[in-house]
Amino acid sequence: MGHDKALMPLDGIPLAVRVQRVLREAGACEVFAIGGDAKALTTLGFVAVPDERPLEGPLGGILTALSVATEETVVVVACDMPWIESQHVTKLVASLDDAEVVFSAANGRVEPLLSAWTRASRRRLYERFAAGERSPLRAARHISLSVLELGEGSWSLDLDTPNDLAIASTRRHQR
Repeated sequence: MGHDKALMPLDGIPLAVRVQRVLREAGACEVFAIGGDAKALTTLGFVAVPDERPLEGPLGGILTALSVATEETVVVVACDMPWIESQHVTKLVASLDDAEVVFSAANGRVEPLLSAWTRASRRRLYERFAAGERSPLRAARHISLSVLELGEGSWSLDLDTPNDLAIASTRRHQR
């Protein structure tokens, strides 16, 4: 994107704030922003946490979140998924049951960056990370994994380019 994606506005609201609101609506006790511009994120009301493994991919960020969280269940949401809803979060958490991680899916396409993890998964995830794995999906295959089908919808759209952001804003206004 050329800028910190978390701070990019969609309809005037930074992407990270949109996600933060959904997590709070779903009952999150703690909401951390892992990595990024700590000063700006703190100004937006986040507890900003430096990524313990910067530039090591999403699994490093997930490990950081699992290490700083005090709650047993940790929900991970990428900041570029601005249309998730609180019901998605609560369904993921409710689906943990005996699994250590639940990934969301849209018509069979697994989305590991909208997921719920137990803190107990951290040790085995770290082992996979230390062995060179950087993919949350591949690392989670070594722990108790479940996938929750949430169906197709705008919740599963992520914004990876400035053009994606412009198209998303236009589409949202056309609804």
